[in-house]
Amino acid sequence: MVCEMRNKLILLFVTLGLTASYIFAVGDVSNAVPAISNESLIEGVVSEYAIITSDLVDIKPAQTLYRLTIIVTSSRNIGEGPDYLSDMTGQGISLLSKKKLSPELFGRKVKVKARYKGDERGGTLWISNIEAIDQERAQ
Repeated sequence: MVCEMRNKLILLFVTLGLTASYIFAVGDVSNAVPAISNESLIEGVVSEYAIITSDLVDIKPAQTLYRLTIIVTSSRNIGEGPDYLSDMTGQGISLLSKKKLSPELFGRKVKVKARYKGDERGGTLWISNIEAIDQERAQ
């Protein structure tokens, strides 16, 4: 009887230990697989210009970010990685920048080099270069 009780306790502790190990391993966010290096060239019209705090998009440390929404007229992959924007023509996409962006971009047709940074849980398109390609705001 004592031996049987001891075996059950050992089985219980082993099961608890394995369960705790599994939860620790699965719950570890550092195991996320990062996105493959990529770069896209996007053309479109800026439909939103915003200055936001990074807290709104869960980016630490807190800092000022510039967010543009661009209605995509064309996009193409210019890097070695996958083309994350191949089916986005006609849709609005949000992009972020740590560099100050002029509010004069609002309503303008632009050409943007952007990189997707993130992992399988999600990510963000970051502007690496932007230029207006029209003389005045799009109508």
